[in-house]
Amino acid sequence: MLVIGCIGGALFVEIQLCPTVLAAIGTGVAYEGGSLPLHLTYLILILVALAVAVASCFLDSINDEEKESLKKTFALPRLAGAAGVAGVLAIVGIILSSTLPNRMEQQGANDGTSSSQPAAKKFAIDLQKEFGDKVDAGYTFNPTSVHFTKEGNQYSAYTDENEWKSAIQSAVGSSYERSDANLVYCFEGAYAEGWQGDYSKHYAYLYIWDDGLYNGESDGKKIYGYWYDTEEGGEAGATLVMIDTRGSDCDMVCSVNTSKFYKWVTEVKSDLNRGRTIKAFGYYYYPTIGFYVDPGVDYVVVEKAEDIDDSITLGWTGMRVLNNYTVGSVFDAAANLKFSAAKDSDEENVKVVTATWKTYSWDTKIYIGSAPAAEEAPASPAAAE
Repeated sequence: MLVIGCIGGALFVEIQLCPTVLAAIGTGVAYEGGSLPLHLTYLILILVALAVAVASCFLDSINDEEKESLKKTFALPRLAGAAGVAGVLAIVGIILSSTLPNRMEQQGANDGTSSSQPAAKKFAIDLQKEFGDKVDAGYTFNPTSVHFTKEGNQYSAYTDENEWKSAIQSAVGSSYERSDANLVYCFEGAYAEGWQGDYSKHYAYLYIWDDGLYNGESDGKKIYGYWYDTEEGGEAGATLVMIDTRGSDCDMVCSVNTSKFYKWVTEVKSDLNRGRTIKAFGYYYYPTIGFYVDPGVDYVVVEKAEDIDDSITLGWTGMRVLNNYTVGSVFDAAANLKFSAAKDSDEENVKVVTATWKTYSWDTKIYIGSAPAAEEAPASPAAAE
């Protein structure tokens, strides 16, 4: 019975895992890994093992002579059955392994990410060519060179708490555009409670200045404080700490983030529901000089114009370009990135979708039928004026 219980537990786990894999194949959105042929193989083997285990429980009720008779009677069928099960498993694996890629390819064709044309290459862009004329050569501040120790920050020496809070708030102010200091880091983050069907977002922003202070807001409430990291600096060993004027329970210790764009991640305390925290990500600040859209492929191709609908932009990513050519995805794109309906262009069998973010816009071409020949294709998409 213990063996049957263990096999039953394995069957339960496998039944729980299969729907996730099936959903990923059905929707094209895979949050977890998993191979359907492998899961089906496990499922069949577990069912066979469970059947054998259950049958073995009844062997004690059969005498020795009957057992020998049954062994002789069913020896060949059992061998044939085992071979049959193995054959079925092999056939299932071969069929699924060969058909699933085709189904996924067909699904890609339906959502505009693939077609009968050869597989498209990933999107590439020459940042210097597209945005070189937008670079502000006069912006020479280097945020990576700014570091403070706790003792080296003058605001850590105050002994009177009220005086300390007043001095910080007066010095840093509530504006995020200061003429008396340079930005070192910018943090941004959002949180959705999801309580009782309310999925509205709550935001946190932090602005870290080179005079050792920071300001920002958490769920709409202004916050202030001072910061330090280490004399040595550098992400490898540094710990970025922000001391908050709201109290020690609101102080923030930032962890080094693995993202190429965001260097730090922290939890910002808010007043939401008695102290929820909002995860915020920080990057070295340089002025934004441009914006473009990465559709994931070099050219977006559909079989016919009727295939173009709102879903075609679901996999597209809006990218901001900073003054040092660093790029990062648009923050909270669902709220801030807008796509127009596809409209006609001056080229035959080509539609254009315009994306807008803040004061920037970008046109992405959609080719109907086939991508342009290599000699006709532009080096990279052109930015909208």
